[in-house]
Amino acid sequence: MMRVVGLGIVVSVLLTVIRKDIPPIGAQVAAAFVVTALLMLMEPLAGVVRAFAELASGAGVRTVYLALVLKAVAIAFITSVGAELSRDAGEAAIGSVVELTGKVFILLLAVPVIAAILDALVSLLPG
Repeated sequence: MMRVVGLGIVVSVLLTVIRKDIPPIGAQVAAAFVVTALLMLMEPLAGVVRAFAELASGAGVRTVYLALVLKAVAIAFITSVGAELSRDAGEAAIGSVVELTGKVFILLLAVPVIAAILDALVSLLPG
């Protein structure tokens, strides 16, 4: 974690200098940092996923529901980073569309769960 934070501070300072002299390079440097940071976080994220899987298994939660939650979290993280990179490049409208796209995909993930809940409720009704 400290490596990512330290690298983030260094890149932020570097970007303040770069953006004054060569503005178009700023977005590329920011994107390169994001990719590097995400690669550095892959192993810790795998540990988090394993921990959630163990907790879900111990609680008797079906893996399909855990997978849906993890997919939704991944979509939220990815769209958040994409939207911020777009805004950082001066494209606020594109950032908003990226966020909207993530929200739509999360809603699409929720459809089977909502359908299952509605089916369970309907089966409880008399008649």
